[in-house]
Amino acid sequence: MSKKYSNRLKQIIQLSILGLIILFLLISLFSKDFAPDFEAYCPFGGLMALGSKAWLGSLSCSMSSLQIFMGLALVVAVILFGKLFCGYVCPIGTVIEHLRKLAAKVGLKTITLKGWLDRALRVLKYVILFITAYFTVTTSELFCKKFDPYYGVVSGFNVDTILWLSLSALFIVLVVSVFIRFFWCKYLCPLSALSNIAANVLISAPLLVLYLILRWAGVNLHIAWLLGALALTGALTEIFRFKFYRVTPVRIKVDESQCTQCAICDTKCPQGIEVHKYKTVEHPDCTLCMDCVKGCPTKGAIRLWKWDKNWIPPVVIAVLFVLALIFANNYKFATLSERWGDYQNVQNVQSLEIEELRSVKCYGSAKSLQGKLMRQAGIIGLDAYADENRVIIYFNADVLDENDVKKALFSPSKYKIRSPEPSISEVNVLKVGIYELFDGYDNNDLYQMLARHNGIFAFKTEFGEPVTVYIYFDQTKVSIEEILETINAGEYTQVKNGEEKTIQVNFKTAKGETLLDPISYKTFMLEFFPAIDQQFNNYKSYNLDQLSILEVGLPEADNSAFRRQLTFYVSHLSGNDGIVRFRTLYTDRPVAHIYFDPSQVDSATVVELLTSPTMTVYFSDDTIRDFENPFNPQEPYKMISAP
Repeated sequence: MSKKYSNRLKQIIQLSILGLIILFLLISLFSKDFAPDFEAYCPFGGLMALGSKAWLGSLSCSMSSLQIFMGLALVVAVILFGKLFCGYVCPIGTVIEHLRKLAAKVGLKTITLKGWLDRALRVLKYVILFITAYFTVTTSELFCKKFDPYYGVVSGFNVDTILWLSLSALFIVLVVSVFIRFFWCKYLCPLSALSNIAANVLISAPLLVLYLILRWAGVNLHIAWLLGALALTGALTEIFRFKFYRVTPVRIKVDESQCTQCAICDTKCPQGIEVHKYKTVEHPDCTLCMDCVKGCPTKGAIRLWKWDKNWIPPVVIAVLFVLALIFANNYKFATLSERWGDYQNVQNVQSLEIEELRSVKCYGSAKSLQGKLMRQAGIIGLDAYADENRVIIYFNADVLDENDVKKALFSPSKYKIRSPEPSISEVNVLKVGIYELFDGYDNNDLYQMLARHNGIFAFKTEFGEPVTVYIYFDQTKVSIEEILETINAGEYTQVKNGEEKTIQVNFKTAKGETLLDPISYKTFMLEFFPAIDQQFNNYKSYNLDQLSILEVGLPEADNSAFRRQLTFYVSHLSGNDGIVRFRTLYTDRPVAHIYFDPSQVDSATVVELLTSPTMTVYFSDDTIRDFENPFNPQEPYKMISAP
């Protein structure tokens, strides 16, 4: 007796996940305050990050314990059940499946590759997996971001992607995989290959154990050998055996005594598996989606192992998901965990934990922090947790104390907000201690808060507990009380792309602020003028007495809005081989000094280049482009002696 086919539970799960992703994308487009982490639950990234953690001791990018445990949950699910992630969770698979159904409704046919071509193409995903895993594990940077169609879409094809690769992958997902059944999943997806390797556990596990034993025994076997062996055995098993060496008995079963050989199950299978020909479905593409079970018109003819309940796979997914969350919440993996110097022999090792260090947000920034700390004698280790902006610094307490460690971590900074009017008689200076002000992100917040007052010109920081901040301002335009109230406000409004965003901060000023002696306008300008000094065209091959120096007024050199154009300006001048150096400084006005070889170029030619209506800019990729020249050199132009 026939029954209407329906596997609504699977569809609800698939479309709910896809719907949430689309919803978050739309909200993030219209609300800059909303910044979802689309990689937070990525199992493939987590497994790749675990590989780099094992090989290099560092996590890939901003991967965290959550992604790692999601990846481990996927492996457990594959070993004990099957490729549940592919059938129920993966947004790429969901898109392909439903686009294929839509195409069928309008009469477009789908090709299911079979025979030797199908088997041969399956090698590709293992090649892609090996390349992706090798470069990720050995560099601690997620290589899959370069081509992953899901990451490309949710990131807006950002700088981590290789655009043509990412767009090509997206075309394969949205077009090719609709007309050639699941082309991406069967032949190109590295997560599909990784899942198959996990399913092939009776081969893969002994290879992993053997590799670990050899490493433990002192054999210096590169990780590439393990990755290659796993990929090769997975590919060979899939291609020649077309089923894996599994341990799980949980498979789709066909009861021959009940089966009528109607083959309706074949038409219901999204993967195009000929289910009715099996007693136990061992096909490498089976995801236990239960479509064949729900579509069978004969009760009991097809079931999942001993059950015919379609809710079992989703329950397994939910349980493993919750367990991954629990483990991720209780067991943390450091993005970077390094020890150096004489760590093993230090008797009095102590640690300092610093939270909300927003400058540590990925592997690269953690590595940069390590390089900085290694320059301080007595600091001997670092654990960085990028997803939490948290670090633990290890130090020799016989050499340093906690205050010394914080001082080594701290970077004194200067921030010019605006220039005072030249007519101002003096600039006031307020010295104040500020708590919770530490890294560059905090400094940017303070900059944004102080910038709302036209009477505040600049600030600089010095290490202290709390951090000592010198604020330069005009007391006739803004009072000390207004400055302190602004810092202690707890939030500020930032306008970006025409939208307002409220930023929360934790700044608190210490008691005992001091109004210092005022300084002159010129002293302020000398202190905060954003000078640059660029040397090029073999400058160091000259003696100063061989060069002439032209000084011109350059008012734009004091304007931060012109900083990038100033780099273009220098590139424009470097096109003349006789010009070898460009520097800006403040004398009684903002000026530029242009150093040139008078045997190759004269001052008139230099002025002609400086005042040209266009700038010819030379880029590192050997391209050349012209831009409008925004600079207006001011007279007097004069030749000066070398300083």
